[in-house]
Amino acid sequence: MKMGAYTTVKDILPIVGCGILFYLSVASRSRPFEREPMGTITFPLGDVYIQREGEADWNDVYLHMPAYERDKIKTSEESRCEITLTDRKIVRIGEKTIFELTREPDGGEIVSIESGKAWINALFSKKKRFQVRTPTAVAAIRGTVYRLSCDSIYSSYRVYRGSIAVTPLKEDEELEDSTFYVNAGEEFIVVKDFEEYKRRQKEAFKKFKERELYKFEEFKRRQREKFEEFKQREEEAFRQFKAFHYVLTKFDVEEDRKSDWVRWNLERDRQLGR
Repeated sequence: MKMGAYTTVKDILPIVGCGILFYLSVASRSRPFEREPMGTITFPLGDVYIQREGEADWNDVYLHMPAYERDKIKTSEESRCEITLTDRKIVRIGEKTIFELTREPDGGEIVSIESGKAWINALFSKKKRFQVRTPTAVAAIRGTVYRLSCDSIYSSYRVYRGSIAVTPLKEDEELEDSTFYVNAGEEFIVVKDFEEYKRRQKEAFKKFKERELYKFEEFKRRQREKFEEFKQREEEAFRQFKAFHYVLTKFDVEEDRKSDWVRWNLERDRQLGR
């Protein structure tokens, strides 16, 4: 076709059509996340990164950045991040934590935490189903404030308001047929490799001793005997059930609030009217 003064609309349409198809193709690749987000980054602190679904790279997050299904978010040392989900649930993660968002077919939401610690405030949640999954258990919650820490062999929960229902996971990651209910003021710990858990606890105490060596002799003189008695009572409190160990106890609220992580989360909740 020769373009000129007498070019017709019929002549131009194929070119315009090809151009539109090319634009749509490029746009779909450059903006793959034109879909409903599951949440928004509302308070990043320090080095916080996001990995979009299907991508290998981790990129910096920014304030008010949308988070979509199957996105992963991770924090570095001395970093934190607050994510507000679409129905006003709040998830805050501490340092060296990785978590992922997924949505169930019925509209329910799942937060998966591979390792690290998190604070969940779901007081204003209207969703019927919200679960937090770790390598060892699944917690079903509604109208709850609680925190957790976990790694590949254990999960620990402390509930501040409401209650949670925790179901341990089998080795094949299927749910056990027993659920444990944890109420406000209670702590629940579930462990799937108790010997390894005890070894890690001892290793953590050793690192503390090395880090605080300049004052550890005084600590040891005053507290070592009490500490050993406490650890023995703690280990004896664990009960074995099927392939895992667990303990359900009350926790000391005043002692708990000495934690910087707890105080920071309580203050954030207060600022947000939670």
